[in-house]
Amino acid sequence: MARNVKLNNAGVREMLRSTGMHRVIQDKAEEVAAKVRDQGIKVGDKNGGQRETELPVEVEVGTTDRARGVVLLAHASGLAVQAKHGALTKAASAAGLQVRGG
Repeated sequence: MARNVKLNNAGVREMLRSTGMHRVIQDKAEEVAAKVRDQGIKVGDKNGGQRETELPVEVEVGTTDRARGVVLLAHASGLAVQAKHGALTKAASAAGLQVRGG
């Protein structure tokens, strides 16, 4: 049976910008970042060269119209790493997030 539901828009907006929501977003973004790091992807020199390092991964959490989190592959080859390995896609999926096309 269908029922009419009226959302309290101001209350929803307040919840989406709350400290609690920021904590949830921060925790999930950190989980995704850890799952990217766990993949052990190296950048820089190939095959153990002097400048070969672990792929740097950063997390940024802030507020737009709601709490939002960003996980960055913080290297010049980050886009290529995503294209080749699907590092962010795999990590987000493993963290229980739904991944879908833009």
